[in-house]
Amino acid sequence: MDAGSDSRITQCHRLCMDLNDAQSDPATGHTPVFCTIIPPHILDNLAQSDDPERHEPARRTLEHDHARRTERRELAARGGLTPGEPGASPDKPNRTVYDARHQENLPGHKVRGEKDGPSKDASVNRAHTGLGATFELYLKVYGRKSIDGAGLPLNATVHYGRKYDNAFWDGERMVFGDGDNDLFKDFTIPVDVIGHELTHGVTQYTANLTYEGQPGALNESVSDVFGVLIKQYALGQTADQADWLIGADLLGPNVTGKALRSMKAPGTAYDDDVLGKDPQPATMKGYVRTTDDNGGVHINSGIPNHAFYLAATALGGKAWEKAGQVWYDVLTGGKLSKDAQFADFAALTIKAAQARFGAGAEHEAMVKAWTQVGVTPK
Repeated sequence: MDAGSDSRITQCHRLCMDLNDAQSDPATGHTPVFCTIIPPHILDNLAQSDDPERHEPARRTLEHDHARRTERRELAARGGLTPGEPGASPDKPNRTVYDARHQENLPGHKVRGEKDGPSKDASVNRAHTGLGATFELYLKVYGRKSIDGAGLPLNATVHYGRKYDNAFWDGERMVFGDGDNDLFKDFTIPVDVIGHELTHGVTQYTANLTYEGQPGALNESVSDVFGVLIKQYALGQTADQADWLIGADLLGPNVTGKALRSMKAPGTAYDDDVLGKDPQPATMKGYVRTTDDNGGVHINSGIPNHAFYLAATALGGKAWEKAGQVWYDVLTGGKLSKDAQFADFAALTIKAAQARFGAGAEHEAMVKAWTQVGVTPK
């Protein structure tokens, strides 16, 4: 996709992209963004396929997601976001996994609580583990007590719908489809996908970045950053050992590609005759101006993603300790406007690096990374 152009878009997809109309919860002021891991440009390409095995799941997914977004707006209007439980132990996760049994009623049937042993269902166990891995990184590295900072219970639903090609955070819980076993596998498989979606919850409770344009792309990028850090933390990887891929284990056997996104090399994650080609730019030279996807939030997120990769690999070691700490400080520091542009975010990371680490390697890495991607801090 060239800068300044709009991709082809189906009427169904156009109906689905109304996130910028979301209302804030009157009780908390938080905007309950309904976010899915599969970018809409991928679903749109699939929805236009001539093969019913490909386009029918995609069209159902698009229609479903539109309905869920409507429900999120209605929940916000009622003040229905789930707060942290006052009596919860915030130093330990409080996880519950439900099974939708291929229906679309949430939360479904409870199948595993925090104190229960492993299930015979691998999807249940992967969801439970992914919720725990996310909780652990935020608590042990950043001192954050669950995604709201106050011990919010972590709930998830597996086996959602039939051949549902997505996973999402709906403001209250994680929901996983099984995929179609052709283009997409079970969405509980990649731990970074779980971390990505739950981090939308962290953003919801902190900077509350508007889900449109550059702040929307930052919203997506922050989720990619912490999603990949959760994976690296769980695997004990240093920055040079990591693959820097989002959803590396999600693509099915019939897809020409390696992941949904690459932070190391945006635009190279996949090039498939059905999914299309990864449209993410790595620098501002490739910035895409479009009305699709709320202003290209899943596309232009490649730019701050790449800046994080450059900073983290320049610093070396464990990415969550320095670059990740700077990103967390900015997200939670109270100075990040909900309408922040890339330049605003860049400036705050540079200031945060200096505030925490001094005028040394960390500060220099931030300045250089943003320069390399063509963002001039304000």
